[in-house]
Amino acid sequence: MTQFETVESSQQQDSSLGITALHSRLRKMILEGVYPPGSLIPQEELARTLGVSRTPLREVLRLLQKEGLVEAGRYQRSRVAPFEPADLDNLYAGRIQLETLGITLTVPRLQQQELDTLSALLDEMREAPGVDEWEIPHRRFHQILVSQAGKQLCSIISNFSDQSYSYRRIRGQVEGHTKSISMVEHGSILEACQNRNRELAAQHLAQHLARTALSVLANLAPEYDPVAVRTALQIAQAGTTLADETYAAKRRSNAEAGIGRTRVSGTR
Repeated sequence: MTQFETVESSQQQDSSLGITALHSRLRKMILEGVYPPGSLIPQEELARTLGVSRTPLREVLRLLQKEGLVEAGRYQRSRVAPFEPADLDNLYAGRIQLETLGITLTVPRLQQQELDTLSALLDEMREAPGVDEWEIPHRRFHQILVSQAGKQLCSIISNFSDQSYSYRRIRGQVEGHTKSISMVEHGSILEACQNRNRELAAQHLAQHLARTALSVLANLAPEYDPVAVRTALQIAQAGTTLADETYAAKRRSNAEAGIGRTRVSGTR
């Protein structure tokens, strides 16, 4: 490799790292409400504040647009995606479907160390003084629940969770009793995981996610009918019931087959 190629490769790597860092920083600002839903993003002012040119900033805005966090307007004006009840409804319906699949795949593979970590994270959540402090162990708790679902599925779930972060902040700020309810819900999920009951764990997780979405919608858009969340919850609960029935039927079939073999052998 020539000296020119080495310098060029280094510059490309630095540019890539710069975009990554800028994307992470602006994404965090949007999710934490520095730029509220529906607000315009002042590109010139933001570029000066962040100490970057408008070229990488525009690239980052395009990435955020693909993630559904930013909308592109006329004359290259961007704004944070506004709050739409249907968006929240669909987002959490997707989370219910994906995360119940993820936890169903994960529970049988959880090691004792991971179960201990879940328990420790639950204690951290219980002791967290505020919404921001709560979010760190809470996010990790949910990541472990689906950690054995495969890289691609985990990536999609992570993106959905990021998009719902601002809604979780709203819920935590408007409901004084949210923490106590969430602790009970997360405790039920953990207990099901400890008992290796993946169907019950999926059911508790679906109910937890549905309540989160319904709580936010009840406060921000009480007239909206959350059809997607309710449907996803019904599907998830029906799925766990069907899995339970299938498992029970298989056990009965195996037991009957065993009895039959015993009777046949006894007549010889």
